[in-house]
Amino acid sequence: MTKGLPLVKLLEAWFLRNTPVAAIGKQPMPVFSSPVSFILNPKQRLAIVGDTSKTDFLSVLANKYVAEPPHSRSYPASLKDPKFKTELLRFVNNGSWGHGASNSSGGFTHLSSRYEFFKDLEVDEIVENFIADRSYNSNIEYSKEKISKLIHNLNLVGLQGQFITTLSNGQFRRARIAKELYREPAILCIDDPFLGLDPFATNTVNDVLKKTSFDENNKTTIVLGFRVQDEVPKWIEHVVIVNQTGIVKQGTRDELLYDLERLQDDFHRKHNQLENKLRANFGQQRKPSNREVLQGNKSNSPIIEMKNTNISYKGKPIIKDLNWTVREGEKWHIRGRNGSGKTTLLSLITLDHPQSWNRTIKVFGVERAPGKVNYFDTNKYIGFTSPELHAIYPKDHTVFETISTGFVVGSYIRPRDNLTAEQVTKINHYLTLLDISQLKDEIFGDIPVSKQKLVLLVRAIINDPRIVILDEALSAMVDEDVIKGKILIDNLDATCLVIGHVEEEVPKCNKYILLNDAKRGHYEIGNV
Repeated sequence: MTKGLPLVKLLEAWFLRNTPVAAIGKQPMPVFSSPVSFILNPKQRLAIVGDTSKTDFLSVLANKYVAEPPHSRSYPASLKDPKFKTELLRFVNNGSWGHGASNSSGGFTHLSSRYEFFKDLEVDEIVENFIADRSYNSNIEYSKEKISKLIHNLNLVGLQGQFITTLSNGQFRRARIAKELYREPAILCIDDPFLGLDPFATNTVNDVLKKTSFDENNKTTIVLGFRVQDEVPKWIEHVVIVNQTGIVKQGTRDELLYDLERLQDDFHRKHNQLENKLRANFGQQRKPSNREVLQGNKSNSPIIEMKNTNISYKGKPIIKDLNWTVREGEKWHIRGRNGSGKTTLLSLITLDHPQSWNRTIKVFGVERAPGKVNYFDTNKYIGFTSPELHAIYPKDHTVFETISTGFVVGSYIRPRDNLTAEQVTKINHYLTLLDISQLKDEIFGDIPVSKQKLVLLVRAIINDPRIVILDEALSAMVDEDVIKGKILIDNLDATCLVIGHVEEEVPKCNKYILLNDAKRGHYEIGNV
């Protein structure tokens, strides 16, 4: 990469979502409604701020979409650098690589794969090899010093020998960042860089990105994408504000400070107005669940009990001496740093963990002794949605079919024609309630990611479960869908267990458990 030459140059450029071949018989859809002009210079510390259009703008910088006219987008620095490359990193579905999974699954298979003993070395990878891209056809030079530095700086020490599928969501996201920094692309665009990270991990990633941006010996120019409600890190020097029209404003961070504050104020004002409107509409249209009709008031009896529960792997404790009681109708926020054991705790309830069959655990009043319970009978009364589920869920179902699979325990098979009239009515009711009826016959994989997650939330509750497990259920969603999801959860007549690191994406809870140091048996339990 040669200093002085721009990395990217956009001159009155239009961008099309459809390639010319794909657009045969169709009118190509423009990404922005106006042409875009912009220059990205080497080591420019830049943030793109906006709604979902920020992702489109990052994609444009990373050489996605078709430019019209063709030469309106150029990469001048690439003329002097034969190794010039751009990368776009997104955290929508846990990743974009397959590890024991297809590329479309985003990096993880089913939840229980984290805890499997057997690993296939052809598809499973240890963390160090993943970061260094030590595959058979890789042409990236291996540097032990470089890999060690990244592992240390991104707080992955002790994990380098683990299989990538055993990492928590937050750990895997940090490993993905390490992988891209190891490659040293000329341009690294990261959309929502702190998505799914706890506060400590957020500070860790922020520090690493800052140091990389200021390191003149590192050729990578980092561009970050943020939502309008997010705080832009103070080390960012330049900001571009975008929306569906294209670039709204660009300048230094100091020059646009007032604009950024106004965007945040507008966001919160519209958020409150929208929430009040949606809550009023929900109250008018909501129907009681079958369990509400049959049971009336909640019994407040224990629904989950763990007494001195211990979980270990190869002799090392993961959860030690846990005493925890959850009662009918309670809503719990499961708190803790990335890798603290939150998802492991939930996997004990859903029987996805091999040590779930444990006499110290009771769910629905039944002791988890071998032979007393089975996966399907237990999960008949448990609703679940998570990044893992989102990553592997079949993308070829319609929205209606996706929700209908919530009536089938432990399977993604469409019920086909054997839905009852009551079940069909129920699905249509939720589609209307959430104002997504127009998506009913759309293909699940074709609708926006935010709507996909909303649909999976409906799928989790459609069968009136007694327990609903929500692992980052509302992350990576637009504000309107977050509000809809929170209202839906607030009105659930079920016990809810929630994992989420961003306050705005966590529904109302009345209890919490904090896994301070589960390996040593340190927990904090209380009222919210």
